[in-house]
Order: sequence, then C-alpha cells, then structure tokens
Amino acid sequence: MESKKLIIDSKLEALDQVYTWLKKILEPITTEKIKDNILLITYEIVTNSIIHGNKKDPSKSVNINLNITENQIIITVKDEGSGYEGLPSKEEAQNLNYLEEGGRGLKLAMLICDDIELNNNSIKLVFNRETKEK
Repeated sequence: MESKKLIIDSKLEALDQVYTWLKKILEPITTEKIKDNILLITYEIVTNSIIHGNKKDPSKSVNINLNITENQIIITVKDEGSGYEGLPSKEEAQNLNYLEEGGRGLKLAMLICDDIELNNNSIKLVFNRETKEK
C-alpha cells in the first residue's frame, strides 16, 4: 500500500494546493472518470472541513491522507472541529437539491463513493480503483 499525506492551513486558498497534489498523484494511476470523481468529492469535503469543521480558523489545520491499494483509493480528511452531524442515506442524497448550500459535499460523496465512513471529525472516502490501460 502506498500512503501520502498533506496538511493544509484552514484557508480556502489552500484548496488549490489539495487539488494540484491529488491530481499529480492520481493522473498516472487511474482512469479519468475515477480521478475526476476523487478530485470533486475531496474538494467538497476539504471545503466542508475548512468552513464548517474549523470555522475558517487559520490556526487550525486539515489533514488529508491518501492510501492507494491494488483495488482502492482511500482518502481520509480530518479537521479540528467538533465532528460531522451524520450522513444522509443514498435515498435521501438522491432527493436533495445540490444547488442549495448545506451538505452538498456529503450528498455527492454518498452517491459517488464506493464506501464512506464517518468518525467524529474525520471522513474516509473509498473509491474502487480502475487502472489505466497500458
């Protein structure tokens, strides 16, 4: 298993750093579709961590852990907030309005991730891996 870690300050300006870091790692190892899904969901979840978890407090940080196995790509995002309120079910997520603020990232994660685990102030996003044709 390959593991990588990125720690960012709790500032929205740091989102570009997360996107660039992940894109560089994912581009050579997975399909365009999986890469785009991971980038979209991670961007949303890290945004939630900065805004809702850490309340945009620049003295707090967000930890992003990336684990790559033969079959999965796993992203764990952890902030210094008080924790997530809970996840909608897949059925609830399908009926939510994505144009409204509030939980959009969690809604998308529920529909796109192959598995998702919530543990207090961290969220683990699991994507089944599709490798690029060689």
